[in-house]
This record gives sequence, structure tokens and C-alpha cells, in this order.
Amino acid sequence: MGKLTDEQVNQQAATIASSVLNDSVVAATRCHQVTTDNFMKGAGVGGGSRMAAKFGKKMGEAMMPSVGNMAKGLETGGLPKSFILAVTKDQVAAVEEKEKKGQLVEGEVIKSWPREGFRASMGVAAMNAVTAMDDDHQLITLYLPLDDSKNRYLKASANIQAAAGVSGQPTNFMICKDESAQAVAEELVGNTPAMPNIQIGGVPASGMGMPGQAAGGGDSTAQLEKLAQLHASGALTDAEFEAQKAKIIGA
Repeated sequence: MGKLTDEQVNQQAATIASSVLNDSVVAATRCHQVTTDNFMKGAGVGGGSRMAAKFGKKMGEAMMPSVGNMAKGLETGGLPKSFILAVTKDQVAAVEEKEKKGQLVEGEVIKSWPREGFRASMGVAAMNAVTAMDDDHQLITLYLPLDDSKNRYLKASANIQAAAGVSGQPTNFMICKDESAQAVAEELVGNTPAMPNIQIGGVPASGMGMPGQAAGGGDSTAQLEKLAQLHASGALTDAEFEAQKAKIIGA
């Protein structure tokens, strides 16, 4: 995060984005990435274990860069840790967040998508808790196309999604709850929050069940069995498996 607060950025975001895009921006807000570390923290995994998971992840990326880039692309959508999400009449754009002397200044357009067909969904209180989010922020999921990626694994994923009729990779971000952020949410989602398609290790979290909630009508034992199957198949990393297991057992 920069020196400016989310609220300070959001006060200037629409004006700056309009100038960068050379188009009238109807809503704009600062977005932050929601990472695997957020999910682990929300599940109660300690700082030491999370640090070890980060180190193992970096080592894996160094040893197998193509696979590492694929995993990073799926988690981040190719976007930085924070950026300005701007909405116009015809497009949705990610604009570089750039500050100078305590003011937001013009940055570059990172990515843009046609507004028609662009999908987003808002989180609910349970999802915010899972991501260790504070009360001043909320979860927004953007369904980002992978077809512009240069990574061959991401291209393959895009082809699989297209064949399955899936429009975009669900990618999780957090925004604050001020008027500017709410305007973006209303433009992209509407007034009715919906459970986002949270993915952990590429697997929808909704399919795993939440703590204290039956998965497919079963109990915590059934949830653990399903979790073990996902881990054995390689869909979940060791760190993600332990985080979800701790969450279920803790319930």
C-alpha cells in the first residue's frame, strides 16, 4: 500500500482515471490483491508457517518458472498488489496507482476489458472472515480473461475455460466501503451481494464447505475427506491443505 489511505486515493481516483483513459469514468476505487497468505491467516495459520509457505512458493517458482508464473497469473490475474479499478460506460480498466507528493497522479493503463459481458461478484461476511479482512474492507471477485497471457499454461487454462463455457478466472481483491468503492460495486455487480467463486489452488472454496457448515449435506468428517482428495490430486498445495484442515477442525 502507498502512503495515501484508500479513502484519500478514492477521492481522486475517478478524476485521474478519466484523464488516463481519456474517457468519462462513472466509478473508480483502489483495489488490493487477496492472496493465499490472506486465506491462511484467516484460517488461523501462524506467521512462521505462513513465512515458510511463502519461502517454499518462491523456491518452487525459481525451480519451475513457467509453472510458477501460471500459479501467480491465476492468483493475481496479472495485476499488481494494488491498482485503480475504473469503470466507464464501455470498459472496465485497471490503472496504475501512482503517487507523488501526497497526491495521486496519472499512471499507465495496465489492462482493460469491454464492459459488456464483464463479470464481478461481492463477498459476504463469512468470506471476509476467511480472508482475514478488517471491517473497513470488503471482498470483490473479478472474472478476468486469461486469453491475453503469454504463459503457455495460462493459455491452456483459457482454452479449457472457453471449451467449458466459463467466462474468466475468478480473481479476488479487496476494496474499502466508502462511497467510491460502493459505486464501483453497484456498477459491476448491482445492489445484491452474491457469494463469489472463491478459489484456493484453483478449486472453488464453496465446494470444500465452510467451517461449521456441512459440505454436500455431510459433517466435518466428509469435509476433511473431500479436502484430502483435493490435496492428493494436487489441486491444493500442502500449505493450502493445512490451512483448510485447521479451519474445519477448529469449527
